[in-house]
This record gives sequence, C-alpha cells and structure tokens, in this order.
Amino acid sequence: MRRPRNNNQLCRVTAALVVVLMCAAAAVVAEAGTGTFIYAGCSPSKYQPGTPFEANLQSLLASISTAASNGAGYNSFTAGANGTGGAAVYGLYQCRGDMDAGDCAACVRDAVGQLAQVCPGAYAASLQLEGCYVRYDSSSFVGTPDTAMVYRKCTTSTSSDAGFLSSRDAVLGDLQQGGVGADEDGYKVSRNGSVQGMAQCLRDIAAADCAACLAQAVGQLKGTCGTALAADVYLAQCYVRYWANGYYFQPTQDYSQDDVGRTLAIVIGILAGLAIFVVFISFLRKTCN
Repeated sequence: MRRPRNNNQLCRVTAALVVVLMCAAAAVVAEAGTGTFIYAGCSPSKYQPGTPFEANLQSLLASISTAASNGAGYNSFTAGANGTGGAAVYGLYQCRGDMDAGDCAACVRDAVGQLAQVCPGAYAASLQLEGCYVRYDSSSFVGTPDTAMVYRKCTTSTSSDAGFLSSRDAVLGDLQQGGVGADEDGYKVSRNGSVQGMAQCLRDIAAADCAACLAQAVGQLKGTCGTALAADVYLAQCYVRYWANGYYFQPTQDYSQDDVGRTLAIVIGILAGLAIFVVFISFLRKTCN
C-alpha cells in the first residue's frame, strides 16, 4: 500500500530551499557589484613557465589571498628577495574602505584569479575591481610615489547648473584634503547637495604623497571631464570619484550601447525571476493548504 505524501513536510523543505536559493542569489549579486572589472595593466615582458620568478609569484599571490582571508584590508609582500637571478616579486593589495572582511576577501580572490587570465606570464601586472586592487612587479615599487594616470571615465551627460557645479567643487575640495576625515584605510566619502564622492590612497604612501596624488586626480577630473555628471579618475596610487544623484553605478549607460544592453538584460532577468517566484509561492500556498 502506498504511503500518503506528507504535504506539510514537503512544503517546509521546499520553502527552506527557496530561502537558501534567495540568499545565494543575493550573495552573487553583492559579489558581482564589488567584483566589477575597472581596468588592468600588464607588462609586455613575459617570464618563462617553470622559472624561479613564476614560483615566487605564485607564493606572493597566495600570501595576498591568505592575508585578505584573515581580515586585513591592505598588505604588501615580497617573495624571493634573498635569492639570485633577479627572481624577486613585489606586490600589494587593498580593498575599498567601506567593505567588510568577507567581501574584501572574496574580491581579492577574484582579482588574483583574473590576473592570471588577463596578464598571463607578465613580469608586472595590476588589476582594479570595483572593491579591491592587486598589483605585483619584478621591481620594488611599494612606497614610491607614482601619480601616473591609469584610468579615466566621464559621463557624456553634463550639467552647467550653478548648484551642481558648486556642490561638485565642494565635494572634490573635501576629498582633496586626503587624510582629513579618512578612515584607517585612507578611504573618504563626501557629500554636498546632490553630489557625492569618494577617494582613497594606497596605504603604502605617506600622507603628503597621498594629498599630492589626490590633488592631481581632482585636477584630472576637472580638466578632462569638465561638467560631467559623474566621473572617475584612477592614478597609480589613488583614485577620486564623484557622481550626481542617480548617476553612480549607472554612468556606464552614457558610454556605450553594449553597457545599456547588459544593464537592461540584468533588470529584465531580475523582474522575470521575481515574477516566476511570485507564481511559485502562490502555487506552493495552494498546495500546502
């Protein structure tokens, strides 16, 4: 004789599964935000597989991943400096100042993994994600001031409104002060009227060098992005960003139709998923009653 199905037990198991899937989806979305690719730089010179340099590089990248997993938002390392043959590797990583330890660790792991894909065999490489930065080089660079411009992005949408420009200049002026009001990771946020902004220096440079880097970044923003409603400038050891309300995390819509298409696809996918979820819950309630 077939045993009757226990609908209550089935419903409880199904509901628990739905909750787990929703939590997993939320985690994926959060990680996707901080893991968004910004830029990468790779040296044209390449090392050969199986060389001491490769072994030292793998050791250094493992140290970076471990340090991030242990909750540190920044650290620098050297591997093979006591050896011979020019095989030493120098590197560092840093997370955005507002990230918690778990998100920082996930971001750094992602960045380390992408380095091998984006810059295979490179003697020097750097990679910036939305939430973290990783860099290594065959030459020592840690603590050496460097204000080279590595990435810039400006919206095509602009505004000559006096209120916007006044708020933007106030935000940039505040961010340019560097260490004043920044957290221990050198991270600082500012807001004035409808404009918000953030800035951060790498922790391997002195306060005076950080201020000089931020001043140059602000100059780049004003000089090259003009009256853009949102703009990002990344120098080698600092970055400055600002955005008018409604433009942060969506200024890419002003840069290319491909970005618009991707954004729309994500929105449509989320809406479709929610619709299916509502229908499923309605069905589940009828089944369980």
